[in-house]
Amino acid sequence: MSAARVAFAGMLVAAAWTTAITGISLVGAAKAEAAWLKTGPGTAYARALALAAPESFSVTTVKCNGSNQQVSMTWSAVANAVNYELYATAPNGTNGQLLTTTATTTLANYTLPYKPAVITVRGLNNNWRGPTSAPATGCP
Repeated sequence: MSAARVAFAGMLVAAAWTTAITGISLVGAAKAEAAWLKTGPGTAYARALALAAPESFSVTTVKCNGSNQQVSMTWSAVANAVNYELYATAPNGTNGQLLTTTATTTLANYTLPYKPAVITVRGLNNNWRGPTSAPATGCP
């Protein structure tokens, strides 16, 4: 194929791509899960995956003496959540860290990194992260 034909074919591909995307406008939250494509000008809609904050989050002290800071935690399941992330911070809001990621809605005899710890949980679905639960204090 001659250089002129290759250049012309490249322009056709670029023109087709421009035509395919000029009529698309995305509607919805910034974190759109998917958009449906259609040939020619038109509109595509995307809907963000809904994840609510876990409710009924509670922390029960198991052992909080010396260097042994163990708690048990439970929370309500969240629709569309596949996993849950638990976070801990110091009461003044410093030293925030991810404690663990789990597929269950309960953790038993979990050792906290420090005492006391303010703990929250949130639902996950692949790269989607929901809002955090109301905080609960472990090993007050």
